[in-house]
Amino acid sequence: METPCLFSSRRQFLAGLAAGGAATLLRDNRLLAQSVPRLINVHHHLTAPAYVKFLTENKVREFPAKSAAESIEDMDKAGVTIALCSTIGPGIWMGKLEETRRLAREINDYAAKVVSDYRGRFGMFTMLPLPDIDASLKEIEYGFDKLRADGVYMYTNWGGKALYGDKYLGDAALAPIYEELNRRKAIVYTHPKDAACCEGIIPGVGSGTIEYPMDTARTIVSLLYSGTAARYPEVRFIFSHGGGALTGVIGRIAGAAASYLQDGGTLRAGAPAPRSTAAMPKGPLYELQKFYYDTSSAVNPVGVGGLRKIVPLSQIMFGGDFPFVVTAEQVMLLKECKVFNDKELKAIFSENTERLFPRLKKT
Repeated sequence: METPCLFSSRRQFLAGLAAGGAATLLRDNRLLAQSVPRLINVHHHLTAPAYVKFLTENKVREFPAKSAAESIEDMDKAGVTIALCSTIGPGIWMGKLEETRRLAREINDYAAKVVSDYRGRFGMFTMLPLPDIDASLKEIEYGFDKLRADGVYMYTNWGGKALYGDKYLGDAALAPIYEELNRRKAIVYTHPKDAACCEGIIPGVGSGTIEYPMDTARTIVSLLYSGTAARYPEVRFIFSHGGGALTGVIGRIAGAAASYLQDGGTLRAGAPAPRSTAAMPKGPLYELQKFYYDTSSAVNPVGVGGLRKIVPLSQIMFGGDFPFVVTAEQVMLLKECKVFNDKELKAIFSENTERLFPRLKKT
């Protein structure tokens, strides 16, 4: 069943475009930009030439390779002041460590150049050359100390033979990385991609339809149950797409945690929500409410509405997902769904993000 707030207004929006043409779109975008308060987008993809070449040569996927100028055009139409940039999936690991290290550095240098060329309009998250732990530590140092990155970028899964990871973000092998990020009180922006278990598992159904939301939920659970989230409290995680499938499985996550360690990793059906476990001394909800979540692709009453019932407003920030969506439409849908009042929208559009990234207040 379609949600009227999301789909009816979308039909009206598209119908208006068809009737009014390009001039109407331009006028509406200008009005939208004027009516939206300061807007910061934490979910904006850049496509570095080196990465485009890598995906093309390996026949991995086709995607809209947009220029920085096209990014600015999309941002201006939506009224976005600044966008924090990351790359897209499925990642840079094809089984060759040297190639992965080179690609990470080229992607990061390209992002830093865009930040410099369009001063005041972009920020960046540093790509890590996983599964190379030592190289990732060097890239963290390079990203923060040389490029002045705003945080690091990690996919929801990693490792495996190529592209599709078989490990999640709570894996113990990442301990050296988290120790360094915890020391720096760093921000980690996460984004889903295909996992080794489930790539193409349903024929004809794209990963973004079901696997991306599920993989985000998997990595959140991995961080909780491994104790990673509690062990490194100074690392701030941002999850894209409203936390993916988190809202649909929140009862299972909280309830299952009650007996996870006590039963040696075996879950009991119907276990009550815990007050604490060895992995989560303060309980799962405490950790979930420390994480941050962007609104990309969750701009409907169920998506952001459900998220709002799990986490405080302070943990929600605006995400667009350019070039896969039109950012102005994400802004419009978030406002039209009526989940948040004007004061709350202002917090989501900029204030929450500025609190997490203090330098953005000066931008």
